[in-house]
Amino acid sequence: MRKLLADIHRHDIEAAIRVAVAVGLPLLALEVIGRLDLAVYAAFGGLAMLYGHNEPSRKRVESQVIAGTGLVVTMAVAMAWSASHAPLAVLGVLLALTVIAGVTLGSAMRWIPRGEMFFVLVLLIIAAIPTKWESLPLSLAVGAGGASFSVLLAVLNRIGAPPGEPDPDGWRRRLAAGYADLDRRQHLVLLAAAMLGILAAWVLALALGMGHPFWAAVTVAALMPALAAKDVWHRAIHLMLGTLGGVTIAALLFSFEPGPLALIGIIVVCQAVAEVAVSRNYGVALLFFCPLAIGMSNLSRGAPWPPILVDRVAEAALGVAVAFLTIFAGRRILKVT
Repeated sequence: MRKLLADIHRHDIEAAIRVAVAVGLPLLALEVIGRLDLAVYAAFGGLAMLYGHNEPSRKRVESQVIAGTGLVVTMAVAMAWSASHAPLAVLGVLLALTVIAGVTLGSAMRWIPRGEMFFVLVLLIIAAIPTKWESLPLSLAVGAGGASFSVLLAVLNRIGAPPGEPDPDGWRRRLAAGYADLDRRQHLVLLAAAMLGILAAWVLALALGMGHPFWAAVTVAALMPALAAKDVWHRAIHLMLGTLGGVTIAALLFSFEPGPLALIGIIVVCQAVAEVAVSRNYGVALLFFCPLAIGMSNLSRGAPWPPILVDRVAEAALGVAVAFLTIFAGRRILKVT
């Protein structure tokens, strides 16, 4: 942690401020006009700001446009499932497709964080919110607005880019080149492990009657990037401790029953700190991602915190167990130790 703090530079502070503004202003605006029920869509659109931290400014704009588009599409799919009252099995299929798309997109774009965790988070939380078809246009507009505001801030930051900074190749060439460079066998194993592990955790949480089963799936998604690393178990333990520590921090923060403004403040601070930590130590970033995600999940619902926090602890433990088994099996298939 001391090394992490010592490694923080001016551009990290500037990035954290941009994240705070990108998330905080839309949420505060919705609170002022009395439409905090739409806040979760704006907040999830604003997750686009987390992508491309260490990339040159022009390339980062491109990353955030693609990430923001993916997040809004994921919201649309989740809302359509909720509005249509489709069977739970359909949501399982959508979850599998989301994982496939998130892992492939994140790997090809070489994102840090890789990507599937946030797409899984958005899909399952938005799907759990009851909605009607007539509500979709406004909710999607708010989500797209949150993503667009994040991109706008990245564009404004690009104005001060060094004159010699190269222009990006374009998202089509970038995706094609990234996909062409993938180790196909390793990618398929990573893809299968992530999909099966996330689905298994979600189904087990449902079978055990956990009140908010999405967190078990999100926990597995958070741990999956460690699977192919040489120091896999060292990283996996860091991620596990970060996940469980983040849930503990969330329990402490939300035990005080924060009001809407205080909750927005917690979300803004957590996302800003996570922005600084994510490219350095994903385990430390998870200490802040977890309360961020838990806060977002209850931002517009106002459900009692104690049951949510109890569920999150149980689901995080289940997710960690499933993730470790998935990582072990995936490593055996890859024949690495």
